[in-house]
Amino acid sequence: MRREGDLRRHGRTEKSSPIQLVWKDRSGADRYVNGRSLDISPSGMRIEISEPIDRQTYVTMQCAGLALQGTASVRSCTRKGMKYVVGLEFSGGLQWKPKS
Repeated sequence: MRREGDLRRHGRTEKSSPIQLVWKDRSGADRYVNGRSLDISPSGMRIEISEPIDRQTYVTMQCAGLALQGTASVRSCTRKGMKYVVGLEFSGGLQWKPKS
């Protein structure tokens, strides 16, 4: 269900599954982190990880539990306690399709 003022194209589905991310930081060094998904839509997902990632960073992700592997762009990153909640928008034609 979409809330008033919600600009998302698709509704979200709560899904918790392990996820691995790889990206290059500002200095060009490879970075890796394991986290978990919070919710997902056909065009993006929210995840929780232990360190921040700059907005507009492209990440390569793998989430076997949701049958997802590909790239995404960081749209938001907000600290929540000791973790960071990151909003990802899928790129390169990647889409999540719920199992029917």
